[in-house]
Amino acid sequence: MERVVKEIFRGSLRANDPRRFVIEAMVGAMLADGVSDQRELEIITTRISRHPLFEGLSAEAAKTLVELSADSIRFAGGSMARASTVGKSLPARVHRISAFAMAAEVCASDTQFVDSERQYLETLRLALRIGPLEAEYAYSALATGELNRFLEDRVLRIHSLTPLVCDLFALRAAAKAMANDDQRFAVSDFCAAIPDFLPQREQLDSELYAAFKRAALVDDIPRALRALAEALPDPIDRYWLVVYALAAEPPAAITSWRIIPFIGLLQSAFQIVDADLELAVSDALSFPASTPRPG
Repeated sequence: MERVVKEIFRGSLRANDPRRFVIEAMVGAMLADGVSDQRELEIITTRISRHPLFEGLSAEAAKTLVELSADSIRFAGGSMARASTVGKSLPARVHRISAFAMAAEVCASDTQFVDSERQYLETLRLALRIGPLEAEYAYSALATGELNRFLEDRVLRIHSLTPLVCDLFALRAAAKAMANDDQRFAVSDFCAAIPDFLPQREQLDSELYAAFKRAALVDDIPRALRALAEALPDPIDRYWLVVYALAAEPPAAITSWRIIPFIGLLQSAFQIVDADLELAVSDALSFPASTPRPG
């Protein structure tokens, strides 16, 4: 599992590096009560120095990011004012749950939650689109000292959805009469750029190959999408598949989701209301412009 986490957050510091905003979520937790407690700072320092999520980040870069985060929060007027920025800057689901859980750990490190910390965590949860049940799991893991296990489990679970994501994109290609090798390769490049999917490229390509083969036999795409929805009983998972489908579109087209035929089929099959689709549009637009999109 540690190797998987390293794959997600490897390398040196880059512009808009997601580690910056995971750190800012933690610093926001430290400053939420208006007091910089030494125990909270120690938790942040320990996380950065020991957790494989931050491997490759030098001590100097880490210190710079902590200071930058504190300055950004103070300039914005407080931790809660920056929560939405943190959410928009962490497009991937695995980054978001990591940021939330680690922020909760910082809040708990001084042995008590005060109202301002609870308010910050709830604001952060909403900004990160963390479901209430998943947040409760994080709090329970924190209370029992199993936060690392919780985070590892979340990454594995999100990665386990990759075959269903591959089915989604294969059906999308079939709906557009583009279920060919070129589209499959383009989808592979897209998925490989997003850390929510299996980091092993060979396994990802194998799943896509099988999914495109299955899609070639489908004669009723709406029915196939409904079957896919039934395989995703958690509405949060269905929401994220809609986000990925939107993110695959050219950025200029995402806001016009109502005229994208496949999104209409997906909305109906997954029973996503317009308000949630507008949130999905916002999340899809948060993926970097450099993300290779299959179109």
